[in-house]
Amino acid sequence: MKIMSWKICGQLAALAQRQIDAVLEREPDVLALQEVSAGNYDEWCAALSGAGYSVVSAIELTKLPYPEMSPPLRRRYFNMIATRRAVVALEGLKYEDAGQAEVAFPEKYMAAGVVVDGVSVEVHNADVPPSETLGLMKMHAFQAIRRRVDQSAGRPLVLCGDFMSPRSEKESGLTTWAGTHAKYDAEWDAAERSILEHPVLRDVYLDVHEPGTRFPVSKYTRGTQHRYDHIFASPELETVSCIYESKWITRKLSEHAPVEAELALRA
Repeated sequence: MKIMSWKICGQLAALAQRQIDAVLEREPDVLALQEVSAGNYDEWCAALSGAGYSVVSAIELTKLPYPEMSPPLRRRYFNMIATRRAVVALEGLKYEDAGQAEVAFPEKYMAAGVVVDGVSVEVHNADVPPSETLGLMKMHAFQAIRRRVDQSAGRPLVLCGDFMSPRSEKESGLTTWAGTHAKYDAEWDAAERSILEHPVLRDVYLDVHEPGTRFPVSKYTRGTQHRYDHIFASPELETVSCIYESKWITRKLSEHAPVEAELALRA
């Protein structure tokens, strides 16, 4: 199963078509997109359907009302999953605290069951909000994602998307964004690491990374390189390959590079 995860940044018109052409040229079995918008959704659906894909998305969740605040927030973007295999939409995120739920972005998470060689593999597509958005929302999103994937423990599972983390990484380990939130330092650090260093799910790129070489870049922030976009997989899935198409940033297809992995069910 070749899976591609990509944050398309809501691009429209001619640029959206260039994105579509680039994706279809890669021919992924499963495509997980973040920051799809009402303005490009029909175009993506038409192109993918024409290429034999079925699509599930969280577009309906963009209709949920948002609390009045200044400046106002709108539900502009959502996630979608496309595949040429049998697919069914699954339950998304839940927030145990009503206050957290009220200001969350459930449309930025999409889960689906995809049939691979007769086995249902869960694909979870996440788009974590940046730290600047409503204070603790990023931390709460990591916590909600951890609860959701653990709910499916014991099943073949892929978690992918833009996690806006880590802040930096070396061979010796990674640094989260907790240091910029001193009051919640420990809880914030634990929340990010609960996914980045999940005890069961692994970052599949690290299976193929050659020690001593640079980590690939999936996003530049003020000139600083980050590997924010990830594909995590459960032990039932073996890593065959994993690459970042960082040149797609240079080609100005998106501010994010897609990450693509080929995974195989273990015997």
